[in-house]
Amino acid sequence: MSNSIVTDSSALVSLISQTDSNHKKAIANATRIKNAKKAILIPGEVLAETINILGKKFGHDSAVVSADELLGSKEYKIANTLDVTRLNAFNKFKTQPASVSFTDCIVMAFADEYETREIFGFDDAFRKNGYIRFGIDKLRTK
Repeated sequence: MSNSIVTDSSALVSLISQTDSNHKKAIANATRIKNAKKAILIPGEVLAETINILGKKFGHDSAVVSADELLGSKEYKIANTLDVTRLNAFNKFKTQPASVSFTDCIVMAFADEYETREIFGFDDAFRKNGYIRFGIDKLRTK
């Protein structure tokens, strides 16, 4: 298993929004990830989705401040999506229920690319597809 963890917008929004129902859990998990010295990857599409969500929920100025913090952070690495990763995500998307977003499939395809099963996110679709939501699901050993 890789020393990377792929981050979803559900975790980023929960980290940033103090009124989010998962805020405390997101803070605790982010601290655990940092202490475990895992590389925290944000796919570019997740960054875009996060900024859009924050803008809609809290306004443009809040989205700008949060995006500036994420882009300037040394803890988070914004990762570009390779064509093959995007194609793998689309192949996953084709077989998912309508409730699973393409961005969720991007996150899962990134996890595959970086050879990790761990995702920092709260969507149950990750667990249902065999991934481990960091701090929520039990790490399974083979």
